[in-house]
Amino acid sequence: MIVNKRSLPIDIKLAAIGVMIVTQKLSQKKIDAVDIEGTLATFVAFYSKDSKMIRMLSPVLSWVAVHGSSVIIEKLIKVLSRHQQENQNTDCVALISLVAKVALSHGHKRWSTVLKKFKPQKEKLFFVSELTKSLLSLRGPDPMFKDSGFLVPKGVVEINPKWTLARASLARLNRQYRNRLIYGAQWRADIITAFELGADTPTKASRMSGASYEPCHRVLGELQAAGLKIAG
Repeated sequence: MIVNKRSLPIDIKLAAIGVMIVTQKLSQKKIDAVDIEGTLATFVAFYSKDSKMIRMLSPVLSWVAVHGSSVIIEKLIKVLSRHQQENQNTDCVALISLVAKVALSHGHKRWSTVLKKFKPQKEKLFFVSELTKSLLSLRGPDPMFKDSGFLVPKGVVEINPKWTLARASLARLNRQYRNRLIYGAQWRADIITAFELGADTPTKASRMSGASYEPCHRVLGELQAAGLKIAG
């Protein structure tokens, strides 16, 4: 059975990339159907439209803090740009910058490209509520999120490794992530993942990975030259 990744709820997608917010055990087919950048982009694109996502923010930011170096930045920007155009969500840009700030504060330097691409227009309250305003008055803003587009009261967002699987555990669970560790956070890793998951032509690998045809064709030739058998 082929899993339609578009039909999977966001909490299941996040769990598939190692965010610990659900208790159910996911099938390998569901995990293999989920894309790391696609999941992160979906979260930020639709965050302000669904209040249940508020509880997911600390886990997601914790995932980025731990695993941010395994994100393909060029791919993330590509997917984020598409979501932004399709949904015309101005809050999306502010949240993207907040996520990038967290990544940078934990040593994932390539996320600086994300900040350059997505610049929030103005500072705003994190949660538009009287509680937020009160907390800001009592605690002041969290300096980690300065210039991110949000005023976040200190103590509201928790960055804690308990919210995410460790690298070794996630590598055993998620093939895409494991290949990022082996080949680096680059398109090649996802192209190889596509071939491992059953793509037998560059066109299919391109559709599955999101990469263009040319690198898929090149990687296929390299794998075949190395003596690896491709499905089909």
